[in-house]
Amino acid sequence: MTFAELLEATRAGAQYVPGLATVASAPYLFRPFVMLLALAVSAGIAGTLVNLRRAEFTAEAVSHSVFPGIVAGFIVAGLDGIVPGGAVVGVVAATVLTLAAQRAAAADEAGTAIVLSTFYAVGLVLSLAHSDKSGQLEALMFGRLLEVSPERLGQALLACACAVALLCATWPAQLAVAYDRVLARASGIRVQRYDAVFNVAVAATVVAGASAVGVLLVVGFLVVPAASARLVARSPRSMACWATGVAAVSSYAGMAVAAAPPSRPVSPQACVVVALLVALVLTVAGKGLVNRARRH
Repeated sequence: MTFAELLEATRAGAQYVPGLATVASAPYLFRPFVMLLALAVSAGIAGTLVNLRRAEFTAEAVSHSVFPGIVAGFIVAGLDGIVPGGAVVGVVAATVLTLAAQRAAAADEAGTAIVLSTFYAVGLVLSLAHSDKSGQLEALMFGRLLEVSPERLGQALLACACAVALLCATWPAQLAVAYDRVLARASGIRVQRYDAVFNVAVAATVVAGASAVGVLLVVGFLVVPAASARLVARSPRSMACWATGVAAVSSYAGMAVAAAPPSRPVSPQACVVVALLVALVLTVAGKGLVNRARRH
């Protein structure tokens, strides 16, 4: 069922004001909302490390690298196969990116760019080789938030739980590597091991988000909430909490806007990402006002 059909079905029923009760009572809204909340927790923690590591380009590369796995999983098992397929390729991409991180900074960026372009090109080739399904695969690039099935929700929750568990179990060492890789290595920390854990956790978050907001928009969850949180947080832990909160509130706001009866249907996943950007703008503006007040 398309979003337009869902919107018409909603309009045919009782009039309502978008709210938490509506999300909880409507199955087609409740499952996507639960997925977005799980993604907010996973992306809030992973995004904090992405921001501290300045690894936004790596997160972008991971999000594009899982695309061939999503395509292959969809071809083999339909919509319910995109998370397992993306997970397999995500582990491979995380391994390759970890090996690339051993090089110098310039080589690291070059290797990341090569991984991004290569994996994404393979995904496009697979997509075009199955032209009868290319339209649906193109939709997966931008997400199908309202078509979340119980199977896909369970898979996404498992992926988010794995990402959170990996990062929480290695949090002190992850922070040490994020702040100073050279000092961390001199202190006896196996930097490559924690790079691999970080990349796998980011890949798991991307795979979970790809089934909801698509491989092209999931980067917004990893980058924007953490950028907003860094402006107000005073510690990495509070930064992760702020990022999670920003992502969760923005998810609810985006879902509320998408569920409202507009003159034309709108993309719910796009509404959620726009809400993330609005939160960033408001945070920047509020931070500027606070700094100006302190100066005066």
